[in-house]
Formats: sequence, structure tokens, C-alpha cells
Amino acid sequence: MAESAYPVDFTVPVDDEYRSRGLATLGLVLFAKGLLLIPHIFLLVAYFFAVHFIAWIGYWYILIQGGKPFWVEDYEIIFLEWSSRVFAWFTSTTDVYPTFGTDESHPAQVTVVEAPEPQSRFLAFLGIILVRVLLASPHLFVLLWLTVGTLVAAWFGYLMILINGTLPLGLHYYFVGVHRWWARTWAWIAGLTDEYPPFTLNS
Repeated sequence: MAESAYPVDFTVPVDDEYRSRGLATLGLVLFAKGLLLIPHIFLLVAYFFAVHFIAWIGYWYILIQGGKPFWVEDYEIIFLEWSSRVFAWFTSTTDVYPTFGTDESHPAQVTVVEAPEPQSRFLAFLGIILVRVLLASPHLFVLLWLTVGTLVAAWFGYLMILINGTLPLGLHYYFVGVHRWWARTWAWIAGLTDEYPPFTLNS
């Protein structure tokens, strides 16, 4: 697969797509597979609020200095990587259970190219007054519907795994594409990049 031209990417390598029928059965029963993610979800919800406050602080750094300190970016990237691994496991793009925090060895990986400085002070100001989220609303609207579709597709994927033992390759690419779009949109909102995300499921 060609390397992404956008500074934020999400990848999960294609393997033989063999998946656990036991986990698929849990997914089929009212998404009970999600119960195994409760520790992650609980912590990620708390992290979600904290990281958005940190991102808001980062906007002030950009407004004043033209760039953010490393610790702000580290907190943002940890959230992005962690939530990406949870998504990958829930959608069966990998059966490797997500780890907490960072994990460079997990199959689901997010790459973020550091934004060149100075970053846009105008976009940082829009982030401070919360207008940056509004500018991302076209993406968020589309992603809302794609997320609904992902829940349906995930359930269908569990069914296919139960029957055939494998996740269809088309579903793998769909799930990776949806989360890649989500990751790029969130990264732009959080100020990890000033490059507006493209409207695409592809790399």
C-alpha cells in the first residue's frame, strides 16, 4: 500500500484475516464483545475530557509561540493511538487485544508527522473559541453516519467470522478507512496538523 500523503494515518496490516469464533460469538450477542472493553472505555472517557482541555492549552501555545510543547502532542497522540487500538479490536480488524497507553508492537498503528512550525495562529485562535470544531462539522456529519454503518458492518463481520473463520477483506479495508477518517478529523480539531482532512476512506 502506498504511503499516505496526509500527515496522519491509521493502518492495520492485512493478514490471513483468521479471527476467533469465540469473540465473534460475543459480538453477535448484542455486541457483548464490547463488555471486554469496559476498562478501556472507562479510562478513555476520562482521558477524552482531559485531552481536549490539553488541546485547548495547546492552541494558546500556538497562538503565542507558533508551536506546541512536546508534552501536549504526546497526550494527544496517546489518546489517538489508544482509541484506535480499541476500535480495531472491536471491529475485528485484529484479534490482538488493545493495550493501555502506547504500544509500538500492536498491529493497529497511528502515524502522525509533526506539524511544521510556525503553525497557523489563526486556526489556533479558532480552536480557542471552539470554532475549529464547527469547521470540522461536515466531516463529523458524514462520520456519524459511517459510524452507524460500521456498527452494522461489524455485526455482519462477526457473522462471517462465525461461519467462515475469517473477516472479509472488504470489511477490513472499510473499517480501517472509517477510522483513518476519524483519526485525521480529530487530529485536525486537536491541532496536531493544520492540513484540513480529506473526504475519503482511502489513504
